[in-house]
Amino acid sequence: MDTGLRATSCCGYGVAVVLLLGSVAWGVGPEAVDGVSPPARARPRRATLRIACFNAENLAVPGEDTRLTRYRFDPARRRHFERIAAVVETLDPDIIVIPEVLSSMGVEALVRLLHEKGRREFHGYHVDGRDHFSGFDVAVLSRTEPDEIDGAKIHLYAPQREQASRDQKPAGDVGPASEDAWLQESYTFTDDLGKERVRTAVLQRHAVVCFTVRGRKIGLLGLHLKSNPSESASNAQRMAETRIACAIVKRKIVANGYLPVVLGDLNDYDPDVPMADSVRMTQTTVLRDLKNYDDATAGDELVNVAKYIPRVADRYTSHWDFNENGVADPEDVFTMIDHVLVHRELVPMISRVFICHAFDLDVSDHFPVVVDFSLD
Repeated sequence: MDTGLRATSCCGYGVAVVLLLGSVAWGVGPEAVDGVSPPARARPRRATLRIACFNAENLAVPGEDTRLTRYRFDPARRRHFERIAAVVETLDPDIIVIPEVLSSMGVEALVRLLHEKGRREFHGYHVDGRDHFSGFDVAVLSRTEPDEIDGAKIHLYAPQREQASRDQKPAGDVGPASEDAWLQESYTFTDDLGKERVRTAVLQRHAVVCFTVRGRKIGLLGLHLKSNPSESASNAQRMAETRIACAIVKRKIVANGYLPVVLGDLNDYDPDVPMADSVRMTQTTVLRDLKNYDDATAGDELVNVAKYIPRVADRYTSHWDFNENGVADPEDVFTMIDHVLVHRELVPMISRVFICHAFDLDVSDHFPVVVDFSLD
């Protein structure tokens, strides 16, 4: 088998790395293949904007060390990248937020595959998260260059040093001089022994990227909140993460003059938007709090675009393969835990919303949410 080595880096917080390459042309950049430069195949430039979010389910490059491993061996990891790239190529987004990317290596590998397909207009942006257990980050691919805010095109807002994962004082007790105090939230829950626990949360997995598109300033907060919407400790942590997310929207997006869009794997249900699964109900106010991030204004600032998907039966973004047989069975769970929440001023520009169900579990256990805006 022919192999090669290539040093790569990622836009944003890129880190030079060396990848182990295989039969897939991982080492080939956007340059010509066999001496022939493929034509760009970008969607015709109209006064439209397509934004999407898609959890790639543990996207790890060949040879990358991971704690939560979907694919252990390199051939399967290469196939995974090919399939994720095919989804992006097919959806043809202007901006796509991708949770569960493991590193800048993965973002660069995905962009390189798109360039090989002739989609050279795509660029990747990555910032390391704070989830040291899973290693999951939130990345952004875009055909539009982000605005530079405070010297960077992508941001993660979290304390420099995380609070330990143990019982501790509320985050407000970290000290009056701490500039990170607003990025920490205490929460309480009752453990399995009936004892009340107090923990401190930070928003470990997120990314903030701001764009100016045809004169409109739009700020994206890509999120991957705590999982398990039926477990009390997880729900309490997710509520604390939501309070931090709302503060980031106000301080880092709205305060800079951008209309916010909050999107990603929120791991919770919207009680105001019926989904395909009519049995499971949220046990939190996560979605309502995100939509009403500013108590000082009347009504919800954000709108869940899922309400504009005509068929309730189409409103699912996650497939939990309950018996792990790799196919859809009656006992499997199909719920909507990935969401796109847009500022109400953007709602009149929405022309279409859909969830792409055109692939199975060999790609991801999530499905992309896609929103088209008409900017005419």
